[in-house]
Amino acid sequence: MKNRWLVAASAVGIHVSIGSVYAYSAWKMPLENTLGWSATNTSIAFSIAIFFLGISAAFLGRVIEKKGPSVGGLFSAGFFSVGLLGSGLAVWLESLPLFYLFFGVISGIGLGLGYIAPVSTLVKWFPDRRGLATGLAIMGFGFGGLICANLIDWFVPPRDEVVLPEAVKTYDYLQMKASDPGGANEMVAGVPSLADYKEQTARSAELFREEQTDNDEYRRLEQVGKDYKSAVVYDKKSIATAFVYLGLIYLVVMLPSALYINPPPKDYAEKFAAGNGSKPGKAAKKLAKVKHNQPAGEMSAMQALRTPGFYGLWLMLFINVSCGIAVIGTAKKMGYEMVRLDIAMASYLVMGISLFNGLGRILWASFSDVIGRANTYIAFFIIQIIAFPLLANLTTMPWAFMAVTFVILTCYGGGFASIPAYISDLFGLKEMPTIHGFILTAWSLAGVVGPMINAYVYEKTHSYQQSLYIFGGAFVVALVIAILMHLEIKRIRRYYSGQNG
Repeated sequence: MKNRWLVAASAVGIHVSIGSVYAYSAWKMPLENTLGWSATNTSIAFSIAIFFLGISAAFLGRVIEKKGPSVGGLFSAGFFSVGLLGSGLAVWLESLPLFYLFFGVISGIGLGLGYIAPVSTLVKWFPDRRGLATGLAIMGFGFGGLICANLIDWFVPPRDEVVLPEAVKTYDYLQMKASDPGGANEMVAGVPSLADYKEQTARSAELFREEQTDNDEYRRLEQVGKDYKSAVVYDKKSIATAFVYLGLIYLVVMLPSALYINPPPKDYAEKFAAGNGSKPGKAAKKLAKVKHNQPAGEMSAMQALRTPGFYGLWLMLFINVSCGIAVIGTAKKMGYEMVRLDIAMASYLVMGISLFNGLGRILWASFSDVIGRANTYIAFFIIQIIAFPLLANLTTMPWAFMAVTFVILTCYGGGFASIPAYISDLFGLKEMPTIHGFILTAWSLAGVVGPMINAYVYEKTHSYQQSLYIFGGAFVVALVIAILMHLEIKRIRRYYSGQNG
């Protein structure tokens, strides 16, 4: 019989690979500056990938149930790697529609298959620690972005950095420099040197944090930041080859991982509870301690869809992801505009987001085995009802701003990691991949709605503070749903008791 911890390690291998999608922000500047694609263009590619993650998880979950997690993992490896390889071709050809197809659609399908394939299997291998098991795998998804971001920095090093007038697009300047160097020099006539620009903007940020903004020095330096910008120059070939390298690396990791993942024998749970002949009763005692987290019975996916509990889980995940993903997408810009983070602190913020997103998945999921899934979600929402408005008021406290952001990210990651075990608590294990896939459509929609709300409010108010208050209010709704889920759990357990009686 296979070692359950090696099965868990294989699941982590798949999730670390597909979790590289969380490093997408590291692609944005190279793509926009080198190919002339707008910020909206590049954001759409990410939204398409997340959309197809949810759609493929919803519609292909039943296929994974029938064919097994190993087949699901192999298909995930194929789709995801082909998506990255094709993205490299799209970059080389400078074709945005081709990039949408490969990165958005094809790799997105690989994301959905790889996300759900190992999870239900791990739950079966760890009847005593179902939260820990799913947390381990989904933790890999959170850490995947941190690992990939460093690989992107390695494969796509900056070639140069220049100062440009705010109105000049980096791509236009580079095109002009290649075709008409004299015209390019006219574009940048009168701009400060890179060293002077960095010194002046750093001083402006320092004065802002010290609240010394009512003086001529600050106004002069602030204007420099408004009139000019620094632009990083990249090489198209290195971007294209980076996609190819990553596609091959992840294929090598995902194939053996997928081949090792298989469900346990049918009588595994009974043998585990009995101690499998060694230390009898020890495993049973572990299971008794987490009895409140054990599946009360089995429901089909169609039966689950007819219960209020399904929609409660869907709405809680939708609100948690909508608000969290909006923070992830704009955290660096928020940090600069609200608290004027310097370059070093902005780098710490980006790394910390991936780190705490991953840590939150394993820590909260493990904690849910102790306090129960319903109480875990109540804790998520109480914390974030406080954290989001607090974040809006930490404009002069950079380290506190970063700390609160990291707390929010632990709840964001923890929400993903705890949902599979919550599903099994309510509906059992038999059709968990299908039900999990249906629930993940909340992620697909949230990946569009959250950033849209954030962008709309920012466009109207020119500030992120108001959207943070709105998100804090959304968590009040989520908290009410989480409390009502306690009643739904009792109702479902009564239903199962009646069926068994």
